Amino acid sequence: MPLTLSRPLVALTLMALTGMPVHAQQRDSVPAAVRTPVAARTSSATRGRFTPPVTPKRAFILSALLPGVGQSRLDRGTSGALFASVELAAVVMVRRSQLDLREARRYQVDTLPAQYVLSGSTLVKNGVFTNRYTADLVRTRRLHVEDWLAVIGFNHLFAGADAFVAAQLWDVPVQLTAVPRPSGALFVATVRF
Repeated sequence: MPLTLSRPLVALTLMALTGMPVHAQQRDSVPAAVRTPVAARTSSATRGRFTPPVTPKRAFILSALLPGVGQSRLDRGTSGALFASVELAAVVMVRRSQLDLREARRYQVDTLPAQYVLSGSTLVKNGVFTNRYTADLVRTRRLHVEDWLAVIGFNHLFAGADAFVAAQLWDVPVQLTAVPRPSGALFVATVRF
């Protein structure tokens, strides 16, 4: 009686013998004319030291959408963390300013009587405390919200510009060092060509 083996059993047997996974051949739905040739694909191993990991345009877009991402892709963790922390602080301050604005709007029409006077059998308000939630306070708190939104916008713009410039200057080999001197620190920039 002949022995018949199914495909999964053959694959498992080959995996057990070689120790390497065997991938089933699949039919590709992408036409051959559209596929990228193997020689055109670049990996981090084939890229040179002078080629940035991302293009300047992509670095700008990444950092403009989410500050710090383009910098992290370019191995500039410190500046990426700076832009991300400014973003986080500004978002927290926008939320806090919005809560202050909501409070000022809600209490703007609120009044508190200074004292009550009993006139016969009725209770009458005598004077009103000055309300500190004025129209000027509401306007000022609205400006605070707008200012923090502007900080977020500028942070996105500056983070994108910084990532763009960093990707453009990727191939400039500059080494910055600080040398202590008795008269103060001396900063030295070494450029190798």
